[in-house]
Amino acid sequence: MFHLVNDTFGSSLRWVRTDDLHDPHAILCRTRRLTLFADSGPAALRVLAEVPRNLRLRFGATPTRFCRLIRTHWRGPDAGRRLWYNHCYQYALKPGRLVIDKTHRVSRLRPPDAQLIARAWPYGRSAEHILSRIRKGPGYCIRRKGQPVAWGLMHDDGSMGFLHVVEQYRHHGMARTLTTALARNLLRRGIQPFMYIVTTNRPSLRLTASMGFSRAGRFSWFGT
Repeated sequence: MFHLVNDTFGSSLRWVRTDDLHDPHAILCRTRRLTLFADSGPAALRVLAEVPRNLRLRFGATPTRFCRLIRTHWRGPDAGRRLWYNHCYQYALKPGRLVIDKTHRVSRLRPPDAQLIARAWPYGRSAEHILSRIRKGPGYCIRRKGQPVAWGLMHDDGSMGFLHVVEQYRHHGMARTLTTALARNLLRRGIQPFMYIVTTNRPSLRLTASMGFSRAGRFSWFGT
């Protein structure tokens, strides 16, 4: 939420709501979707009451424990419609815990790489969105014959993501090298590295834990 509100990574923030400016217990950000964080159900309800009734039910990076509450109290035009869910674990890196791996040479992602990354990403991101992420960085890749075969970059909420290795290059430690490069860049800037991993993606869960990251919570993307 900090990175969205402060536009650390070039978010498309439209507005922010909080339950109390002087003693906040809940905050709601609207970018392409809504993101909610609160320390209690009543605090979450107070900011949800401020959501315009014409908005689509579409949340990202929201604590899973609030999914049912949001669904029950949603007042938008799609209230009552069936939802899709994507549940993730959040992993965060504590100082001094990063496991360094520099097996492969990394280079910066470039704007022409956006089309390739968009085609490989399974969650419906356009090439224009990927291009904006490359430009607002950081983003790294491993190249073979000049073309990226593995890459990782940042989401606008400050989470590390888009980690992908082309199938024929997997099992060579490229994901570990890219995780190292991204995390070290953030640490040099005084930013705590963190990421979200789908709860059923066991290989990525094992990889992230082996790099020194610790599980910090469960978050969900959901909507109509």
